[in-house]
Formats: sequence, structure tokens, C-alpha cells
Amino acid sequence: MKQLLSLLAIGALGACATFAQTTASGQAGASAQSQTAVQANKSGAQASGSGSAATSSSTSAKSNAANSSTNLSSGSKINATLATALDAKRSKPGDQVEARTAEDVKQDGKVVMKKGTRLVGHVTQAQARAKGQNESQLGILFEHAVMKNGQEMPLNASIQALAAAQTATTASAAGADDLAASGTGLGSAQGAARNSGGLAGGVASTANATAGAATGTVMNTASSTNANAAGTLNTATRSTGAVGGLNSMGHLASNSNGVFGLEGLSLNSAASSATQGSLIVSSTKNVHLDSGTQLLLQTTERAQ
Repeated sequence: MKQLLSLLAIGALGACATFAQTTASGQAGASAQSQTAVQANKSGAQASGSGSAATSSSTSAKSNAANSSTNLSSGSKINATLATALDAKRSKPGDQVEARTAEDVKQDGKVVMKKGTRLVGHVTQAQARAKGQNESQLGILFEHAVMKNGQEMPLNASIQALAAAQTATTASAAGADDLAASGTGLGSAQGAARNSGGLAGGVASTANATAGAATGTVMNTASSTNANAAGTLNTATRSTGAVGGLNSMGHLASNSNGVFGLEGLSLNSAASSATQGSLIVSSTKNVHLDSGTQLLLQTTERAQ
């Protein structure tokens, strides 16, 4: 009987020991899994953070590169036309001024502003010619360009030269010159010739030759009209000390300086500055600029 009780006691002790070992092993396994999960979550969070930081850094770099690539360097020249009329008698400081680029503006061989880009500025000062005032004054400064996609390009541009607006004849000639340069008529005739055969092909060839002759005539007429207009304006009234004039395209040449074809007006270069822009003056009448007045702008360093 005593032996049986001893055997039962020994069995019970063995079962307890086995249960304790199993429980400890299970707790150790659960602890290990918990630590592994925590470490995995930390690693994932770090990787995600690193990826987000890298993406943000890349986006910022691209943005900075885009911004730097669209800034015009100091001294760049822009041919433009005034979008609205201005008058020293009606204008006041702060009034918005708009112009449009008359041709593509290139930098380092790349187009940075397309023809027709909006140039926005403001009137810096306006003074009508009245009793007690020896001259009329109108100050203008251009501050940014609005690209076709809506993006704004900061700039600081003043007027280097002014010229009277192109006449309807000159503008039409310039448009014809663009059309001739694009080869629209010639390209259509050539397309007809390629798509036709037999007698139709012969007719298309004749049309091709005719279109070519017409294109040449348009180009010669446009160039002649622009040259005549440029010559007329270059020999017209110009401000004292004005140099340069219009080129064969009817735009102000990049070396132009002063006022052309606008009697009684002059540019006061001594009073012009990076903050006040260009000062147009007249000692005989109120300064007035019609819509379409040609402008040659020059960019300068932005005032700090």
C-alpha cells in the first residue's frame, strides 16, 4: 500500500513538472513572436519613412530644377507689344500693365517663352503735363510672365526701346510671312501629288509648281513690305540719341535704344531703375501709348 502511494506521488510530481515546462516554453515562444512582430513593424515603418523622404526629396529637386530652368538671365531681350493703351493723364501708380511677346524668347538655344506669352507689370508713376509741370511722365515696370500653362515666371524687365504700333499692312505681311515659312500651301500641293496618279498626278504636279511659285511670291511680298515698313519707321521721328530701329521682321532690333515713330516722347534712362522701371517723358504733350505699341524689354536683376 505504501509503495502504491509512493508511485502515485512520484507520478503526480512528474506531471506537474511537465506542465510547468510546457507553460514556460509556450510563454517564451509567444514572447519571441511578439518581439519579432515589433521589430518587423519598426523596420517597415523605417523603410516607409525612408521611401517617403526619398520621394519628397526627389519631388523637391525636380521642382527646384524646373523653377531654375525657367528663369531668364539678366540682360535678356524680349520683343513685345502693349496689350492696352496707356495715358499719363488717366493712369495712376499701381495700375496693371500688360503686353504680349511678339516672338519666341530663347535662352541657351531653348524656347523659354512662346510668342503671345502675357507679360504683366504696373505703372510706377504717372504725371500729366499741366500748368506748373514742365513735362509729362509715365513709369512702367514688368514683373512676371504668365506662361500658356498658367505657370508664372518672375522677371524684372524695363523698356529699352519704343516704336509705334505696326500698321495693318505690316501686320498682314508678317502673318503672310509666317504662313509662307510654314510651307502650308506647298505641303498641301505635294500631298495631293503623292496621293494622285495618272492624269490626276499631272494636275497635282502643276498645282505643286503653282503653289511653290505662290509661296515664293508671298515670301518676297512679305519681306518687301516689312523692309519698307522698317525703313519708313527708321527714318521717321526718333528721340534724341536713339540708335537701332526695326529689323526685316518689323520688330525692334536687339541693339535698339530710344523711341522711334512716336513724336515728342523719349526715354529718360537716368531716371530709370530696377525698382521704378522705365520712365517715358514728354515736354510737349501728355505721354500716351496706343495698344500695339512695340516694346523692346531688357531683364535686370530683381531688387532685393
